[in-house]
Amino acid sequence: MGPHESLMTGPATRRRLVIGSALAGFTSLLFLLWIVVGIGGARVTDGVDDLGELLAALCAGVVCGVAARRAPIGRSSWALLSASSFAWGVGEALWSYYDLVRGVQVPFPSLADVGFLASVPLACAGLLLFPGHGRGAAHRIQSLLDGCIIATSLLFASWATVLGPLYRSHHGGTLKQAISLAYPMSDVVMVSLVVILIARAGRRYWASLGLVMAGVIAFAAADSSFSYLTEVNNYGSGNFLDTGWVAGYLLIGLGALWAMTTPSEVGEPSETSTASLVAPYAPVLIVLAVTSVQLLRGRQIEPVSWIMAFVLVLLVLAREVLRLWDQAAAARLNSDPIGPPGGSMFAHGADAAIPRR
Repeated sequence: MGPHESLMTGPATRRRLVIGSALAGFTSLLFLLWIVVGIGGARVTDGVDDLGELLAALCAGVVCGVAARRAPIGRSSWALLSASSFAWGVGEALWSYYDLVRGVQVPFPSLADVGFLASVPLACAGLLLFPGHGRGAAHRIQSLLDGCIIATSLLFASWATVLGPLYRSHHGGTLKQAISLAYPMSDVVMVSLVVILIARAGRRYWASLGLVMAGVIAFAAADSSFSYLTEVNNYGSGNFLDTGWVAGYLLIGLGALWAMTTPSEVGEPSETSTASLVAPYAPVLIVLAVTSVQLLRGRQIEPVSWIMAFVLVLLVLAREVLRLWDQAAAARLNSDPIGPPGGSMFAHGADAAIPRR
């Protein structure tokens, strides 16, 4: 263990983790209590709601930005998560301008949605670049396919149970419908990515990834309530479910803080775990269960569901072809005395060429 590693995992860093965790928990509970009780009246509660969410996003952006400079590994991931947090913060600042400065009901859709939705692809890109066992192109492509399989499966189930009825009940324009569905759908995608990353990542990453996943789940609860309450024209500032956004960004900030304690040495074996092989196919069972229930209840499968099922089949086939192809290439290289032991046809990418200490 080098001096830099000792510094990153020393008592001072652990003390900062404990203090950060305590502050995040206390802030989330105080925010929830304030919103529920309505301390200071409706107007003050609105201000606490809007500014609390804004400060939580900015806090996560700053901490992730620091992790992008100081974390031993995964700096590009934290840089993108920092950009995502700041993008969401811009959206919340615009929301606060409508609500607190102009004193009008925030229109839907509005410019605030641009910032909120812009944060999604940045967060997804950051999750895809998160370090794990494999570093070759095959691992990254397979992780992307696994995330798509899980996301498509969950979207299929969500469309049949929640999103489909929500879409059909809309009376607004196409843009409003698309944005209303974009929030819960983006949460499904991000949760799927974090699930597959935890299944594939080494144990040293579980803590930071687990905190990020908890944050994404908190977002999902807040976004789902936002979509539903907006649909029934009953959403407004001062909703206790808004705590999901505050807690979510504070948890992501804690994940970044934890990542700065991760040693730079990579001493774990790179074998693929059983969980990483099985995880992408578990949600497919959800698709089969939902389809069976729909058929037993005498309902027809909608064209949108058929399209998602077709895409799911293509993704599963592509994943299996890639896996078999990479295994065959690794077997050929193992039998070649000149080739690198345990190599793969994808192991010659830019990432694999970087020497590891």
